[in-house]
Amino acid sequence: MRLKVLIRSDLVPILYRHRVVSLIKNAIKLGSNGVDQFFEDKRVVRPYCFNLALPSKKTQKVGTIQIDENFTVEDIIFYTNKRPISLYIGSLDSDLINAIHKGLKKIKRFNFSSNSNMIIQNKRLVWVIERIVFINEKPIEKEELIFKTNSPILIENEDNRPILFSDEKFNYYLNEIMDRILSSPYLKGKGLSKPLKLEPIDMKKQVVKHTLKDFRENTGKPVMYLTGSTGIFKLSGSKEDLEIIYKTGLGIRTCQGFGMIELKDQV
Repeated sequence: MRLKVLIRSDLVPILYRHRVVSLIKNAIKLGSNGVDQFFEDKRVVRPYCFNLALPSKKTQKVGTIQIDENFTVEDIIFYTNKRPISLYIGSLDSDLINAIHKGLKKIKRFNFSSNSNMIIQNKRLVWVIERIVFINEKPIEKEELIFKTNSPILIENEDNRPILFSDEKFNYYLNEIMDRILSSPYLKGKGLSKPLKLEPIDMKKQVVKHTLKDFRENTGKPVMYLTGSTGIFKLSGSKEDLEIIYKTGLGIRTCQGFGMIELKDQV
């Protein structure tokens, strides 16, 4: 099950993913009357994914983004030209999706900027939640599927270096990562039923700018650069595993706005 959330905002800075994480976390708190267990341990896989889709007729300019009291950068700001942005949130857990839906209805107005954090062009930014609708995913009927990425897929090796779709060891690391992720008690509770195989059809490399408080404190840098794979691909595996991946994302950092995929066709 997925949610489509229509949000009204005049602009969106290129560094937005960590604020969407805060929005979803706040919605879960409000919608479930407390903090779910998976927020207590940062090592636990969060059972959801998301993607923020900007309007096609947006414009962009370079402007000032005050990330926090220590870091201010000059980077891209997207202007929506009075058109709504669409936030898509997916999960295998219908109770979690219902909690997010309930919480978002309570929030209505989200302070994208808080205190000295995320001040855009010297202004505080508020996102207005206009509409929330449920979307049903397409059924998974075969063990070979054609997907497209809604947000880049991140795969890394043991040294935290990016592994792209074109790397000969991509499927090795893809299987290692997804076997570990599916073992989470909030997902499948055990590893892959059979190996995954990703075959690129029309894919390319994409570098994404991202920021997190822990990263800034540990590195003294304002922005991290994450390299991923985006485009259309064929993915084969067990139907159970493919359904979980379809609903919760492929690769790492899915709860930070990466790895959300869309089913195009059943091979």
